[in-house]
Amino acid sequence: MQEKILVIGDVMIDKYTFGDVKRLNPESPMPLINVTKEEVRLGWSANVAANIASLNWTCDLIWLVWNDENANLLTNLCRNYNIKFFWVQIDNFKTIIKHRFVENTYHQQLLRVDYEEKLENQNIKDFENILNKIKNENYKIIVISDYNKGIIFKELIEKIKQIAKEKDILLLADAKPRNYELFKDFYLIKPNFKEFCEMIWKEIPNEDKEIEKYWLNFVKKMNTNLVVTRWSKGASLITKDWNCIHIPTEAQKVFDVSGAGDTFIATIAWALKEWYSLENAIKLANKASWIVVGKVWTAIVEKEDLFNEI
Repeated sequence: MQEKILVIGDVMIDKYTFGDVKRLNPESPMPLINVTKEEVRLGWSANVAANIASLNWTCDLIWLVWNDENANLLTNLCRNYNIKFFWVQIDNFKTIIKHRFVENTYHQQLLRVDYEEKLENQNIKDFENILNKIKNENYKIIVISDYNKGIIFKELIEKIKQIAKEKDILLLADAKPRNYELFKDFYLIKPNFKEFCEMIWKEIPNEDKEIEKYWLNFVKKMNTNLVVTRWSKGASLITKDWNCIHIPTEAQKVFDVSGAGDTFIATIAWALKEWYSLENAIKLANKASWIVVGKVWTAIVEKEDLFNEI
């Protein structure tokens, strides 16, 4: 049976409306956009899966869904990326959309409209089929992509931990501060710098020495490897055996950071599956995320681009 990577998490559609802005609305002092095209792209955990699939690896995706037309749009987008998808159907939980209006000349975002809600009171019984699937499939890595919209909760994560221990599955988490303690004993947790500050309950300067002051207690408490993404300062890897490695990035023009964290965790998962060391996986992920921030809006890293750059 082929080895696979599984992504579990919150999913949304990134919708873009592009247009020309040449004058103000005569009715009120705001830009008037003449629409020229619209695009839809995968967001959040679906973007993680799309990046893994783009690196030519088999990836499955699990998300919450309600039977609306946008759920059908999501499934079609997943098919375009050859992502095999499974869902937990929840009544009255609408597909999340972030709709951006962008002017063509400078690619400036004029407005973002969010259609979203958070799921409350999850029931583990709704996830029994998914847990059985994890038991029966040959997953080597599971990525939890948590955007704090409801699919990630304590009982589900505890069940996944049990299965992973039995089947020797590596668990990675792109964690949000509110839920990070759920991921104790994971192989790797990846917050960005702002999220790391929230996890340690302290605002610190984005400097190597400051991170080194606080990482040890965090790693001891969580029993996990930790990588903190630090935007223009690259990433810092702190291992369970207490090594701290700061990995710089190359300076380049940034168009948009949307989805860079998704690309980062996706590249780590792919690289670990390809038997990279954790340090080298982080270096590759650092490069991949800086390739996509040089593109306009939510973008996918291509294998050819990644290895032509290395």
